Amino acid sequence: MYFSVFDPELKIMPVEGKVFDPATSDMRRIFDMPEIQLVCETLQENALVKYGDRQDISVLKGVDTMFNRLVPIDTAIIDGKFLLSEGEFSYAVLGIGLAATLGVNAAFSHPIEVYMPKRAGTVNMANPTRSFLVEYLFIGGVYHINQPVYDEGFMLVPIDFMRSILDYGREVSALELKLMPGTDISSVKKKIAQQIGDGFVVQDRYEQQALSFGMMQIEKWVTYLMLCFILVLALFNVLSSLAILMIEKEADIVKLRSMGANNRLINRIFLFEGWMISFLGGVIGMLSGILLCLLQQRFGFITLSETAGTFVIDAYPIEVEWTDVLTVFVTVITVGLLSVLYPVHYMSKKWLNKRAIACLLLPFAMMGCNMKNKDRKEKEVKEIAVTIEPLRYFAEKIAGDKYTFFSIVPAGQSPETYDPSPREMVRAGNNVAYFHIDQLVFERRLVASIRENNTGTYAFDLSEGMDFCETSACQDDHMQTGSDPYTSDDTAHLLCHGHGGHDPHIWTSFQGAKVLSENILRALSILDKKNYDYYQSNYQRLTEELDSLENCLHEQLEKLSGCSFVIYHPALTYFAREFNLKQYSIENEGKEPSPALLKNLIEETKARKVNVVFVQMEFDRKHAEQIARAIGAVTVEINPLDYQWDEQMRIIAKALAENGKTD
Repeated sequence: MYFSVFDPELKIMPVEGKVFDPATSDMRRIFDMPEIQLVCETLQENALVKYGDRQDISVLKGVDTMFNRLVPIDTAIIDGKFLLSEGEFSYAVLGIGLAATLGVNAAFSHPIEVYMPKRAGTVNMANPTRSFLVEYLFIGGVYHINQPVYDEGFMLVPIDFMRSILDYGREVSALELKLMPGTDISSVKKKIAQQIGDGFVVQDRYEQQALSFGMMQIEKWVTYLMLCFILVLALFNVLSSLAILMIEKEADIVKLRSMGANNRLINRIFLFEGWMISFLGGVIGMLSGILLCLLQQRFGFITLSETAGTFVIDAYPIEVEWTDVLTVFVTVITVGLLSVLYPVHYMSKKWLNKRAIACLLLPFAMMGCNMKNKDRKEKEVKEIAVTIEPLRYFAEKIAGDKYTFFSIVPAGQSPETYDPSPREMVRAGNNVAYFHIDQLVFERRLVASIRENNTGTYAFDLSEGMDFCETSACQDDHMQTGSDPYTSDDTAHLLCHGHGGHDPHIWTSFQGAKVLSENILRALSILDKKNYDYYQSNYQRLTEELDSLENCLHEQLEKLSGCSFVIYHPALTYFAREFNLKQYSIENEGKEPSPALLKNLIEETKARKVNVVFVQMEFDRKHAEQIARAIGAVTVEINPLDYQWDEQMRIIAKALAENGKTD
């Protein structure tokens, strides 16, 4: 599981206080135990970490160089490597969430500032900064273990660094142990606890993550209660079958009464019938469930992902707990037995009065009708998956109330680097259709998965018929639309997109918007032919709105032909081509620009009197603000991925109209 990448098999901590001396005789005897393969000393404390103008509170965990042998942390490194020291310099390995908060990665050359309160002395209120020790850590690597508690709040640092900044000698916060292969963890844990006494606590992985495993137990019992509720609903079928049986046997019951049978005997007959149905149903269901679980354990035919290695384990994990099996079986039998008592007693007491039976079955019939109506309504709600919010904007304009839509890429994420979760992949595969633009990596992977599994989901490429801009072609196009002959070779590549291949941002232009709308109309007409006129009417209305907005923006930007602007991520390539503008991109092929390219970009844009620098919410603002200050331009925040597509187009045009200047 994910915790095993960070948590040791056993962990020794003091009951009182934060630290202890590991050099005692009792501790040394633990080191010599034959069951212990490796011992790692750790020293942990909270600190303020800062990089540039960003800061956060982090847990600094000091470890030695043996930590990557204690746990497989190397397998979780996604950037850089597991590096704690090099020469006289100390390094840190950050969680991906903390790295994102600070805006750093392993390629950064500047160190992180670490502020740690001094252990001795009093706080100087006149100058509180004197109460902190400040040290520096370079960035060795970034890990990702898919656990927020570690990804967003932990930083691995050298233990000598921690001892130095905390003014400790040999003290540690904990001893983390790795056992020999095949060793019984519980027996070794008990043996160590007896050795070190009551002043220390020995925790296994379950105890180290008691809160998480406690939540799993709560989820387990909530699931159990939900299944009990489903069981109660399912027993209505048993009651209906029993009632119909009593009606069919009315003549036989009369004969039995004429032969001297009393109500008690008749009750016992139908009670036995109801109990037999519940018992046999419970036995068959339990045996089927156990068989499926054993098959899953042996063959793993239910997988977590179509691609092997995506998760720590490939197959959905299952373990048969016989206490749980017994609990479920007893619950099924008990609820089944109790459910037949009242109806049998009531109906036999009324001598199978049909009116009484009808009254008794009426609630069940109404409930069944309500459930059918609910199921029918749920089936009528048809959902279509789209890649990004602008596609949802156009799709909802045309589809109206006939379909609902959900976007796979959430707000604040870049679609070019986003990796959908398995739940999102499954949800998209279960939809009526998937609308995509077929230019993003995960789109093609998702479409291939849908086609391979034959889920009945239609995949529609909304970019068909679009005049795409390729990287090299787009650069040439920009160079031809008013580019001055003195454009330098160093900055020429900054005028267009750095994706390689086709630029996917077709929704940032009116040509692209119209292509998307036309393809959405075509897709909806295939999915729902009977409502073609309705979709056609909505499409015409949307086309008129696009034409009106396009004319308005052309009036605003007519005098700015040849005007230039800077943007971090080149998302306005088609917008620039449509309005005869020049786009300078800060980002270079998905990476931050080098100092040389940044310098050339500043000189080029200053020479062209660029007055607008666009920043996007899903990217870092640092370089954009740096360039804006250097060239005297204003920064304008935009979101080309926003659902309010028309509003974003107006914001972009207004910023250029108010601040842009021709060369």
